[in-house]
Amino acid sequence: MNVTPAMQQYYDIKEQHPDTILFFRMGDFYEMFHEDAQIAHSVLGIALTTRNKNAPDPIPLAGIPYHAKERYLWQLIDAGYRVAIAEQVSDPKLKWIVKREVARVVTPATLHLESDAYDATDRSQILLSLSMSAGVYGISVLDSVTGRFWTSQLEWFQKICEQIYKLAPSEVVLQKSLFDDIELRDVLQKKYGLNIYFYDSQISPAQILRDFFWVKSLESFGIEGKQQCQISAWQLLEYLQKNQKTDLSFITTLSYESHSWYMQLDESTIRSLDLVYNISTASAKTGTLLGVLDHTKTSMWKRRLREQILHPLQDIKEIKKRHDFIDVLISDRRLLDSIREKLKQVSDIDAILSRLTLNRAGVKDMIHLKNSLKSVVEVYDMIEKSENKKLKKLLS
Repeated sequence: MNVTPAMQQYYDIKEQHPDTILFFRMGDFYEMFHEDAQIAHSVLGIALTTRNKNAPDPIPLAGIPYHAKERYLWQLIDAGYRVAIAEQVSDPKLKWIVKREVARVVTPATLHLESDAYDATDRSQILLSLSMSAGVYGISVLDSVTGRFWTSQLEWFQKICEQIYKLAPSEVVLQKSLFDDIELRDVLQKKYGLNIYFYDSQISPAQILRDFFWVKSLESFGIEGKQQCQISAWQLLEYLQKNQKTDLSFITTLSYESHSWYMQLDESTIRSLDLVYNISTASAKTGTLLGVLDHTKTSMWKRRLREQILHPLQDIKEIKKRHDFIDVLISDRRLLDSIREKLKQVSDIDAILSRLTLNRAGVKDMIHLKNSLKSVVEVYDMIEKSENKKLKKLLS
C-alpha cells in the first residue's frame, strides 16, 4: 500500500503513543484514523468517512474542527481514553510536509489544564501514585489544580484503600511491580473504575526530586531516607512530565503528610454517615453532609470543604479558631451577605494560575483572573472599612 508522507507521519506519531486517541492536526481540523476514528464516531457521534475511498482498503477517518476541541475532548476522557494532541509546528505555507509533534497527552487529572471550559465541573483533578517494597507503601498525591503535592508512607493495605476512597483520584500511577498485584488492581479497577498506568526506572528517585525542586537535600520535605515516598513522588512527576511535556513549574514544593492532625475516618464510617456520597440517592449532594453544608460561592472552597469533611481537625486550638471566625461572620449578617455577593464573581484562581504557568491561559482566563483579584481586594476593603474589630483581628 502506498503511504503518503502525511500518513507516514501519522503512523510514526501513533506508534509513539499507541494507548491514546491521536488528534492529528491537519489545517483547521483534528483528524483521527483507523480505530481512533471508529472510537470517535462511537463516543462523539461524529461522521465516519474514509480518507481514500477508491482504494481496495480505505482508511476510516473522522475529524473535528480545531476550535471545537473543548466540546469533544471531555467526552473522550469521560469514556476512559487519553488523548494525544499533535499540533503543526512548522509553517504550512512552505513546500515540504508540515512538521507535527505531540504537544501533550490529556488525561483525566489534567483535563482542566486545557481550558477554563472545565473549571466549573466537579471532576476530580487528583493524580495518585503508589509504590511498595517489603510491606511498606509509598503514596504520593497531586492536585493538579492547586499544585498541592504531598506524600506519605503506610504499612497497611487497608489504609491505602481508605486514602483512595477519600481522595477519589481520577487516575493512578503504579510502580511496575505493583501492576501484577491482583488485589490492588481489583480495588482500583473493579471497585473504583480508575485508569491505571505504570512506571519503572533504574534512575535514583532521590536525585530526580532534588533536581526538580533545586535542593541539595530532601530533609526540608520530610522524606530524606523515606524511599517509598521518594519512589512514588518521582514516578508521579515522571508520568506528568512525559504527558504534559513541560517543566511543571506550577508544582513548587512537596510535603510529607503524617495525618496526625486529622481524625482518621475509614471507608465504612464515611459511607455509613453519608458524608460526601449517598448510596440511596446516588449523589454527592442529595442526602449528604456535604450537600447540607455546601453553600460555597467558589469552586476553590467547594474543594476545600470536601477535604475538611473527610479530614476533621483534632487540634482543639485550631477548631476554636475556626469557630471564632464563623461566629464573627454570622454575627454580622449584613457584612457576610456582602462578602458572599462579591465571592460569586471569583473564578477558579488556582486553575487559572496552573494554566498560566504552563502558557495555556487564554484571554478569558486573564479577564477572569483580573475580575477575581479585583473582587478579593474589594472583600478585604469591605472588612477593613467595617466596624467588625474582631474580624479584622482574625484576618490580620
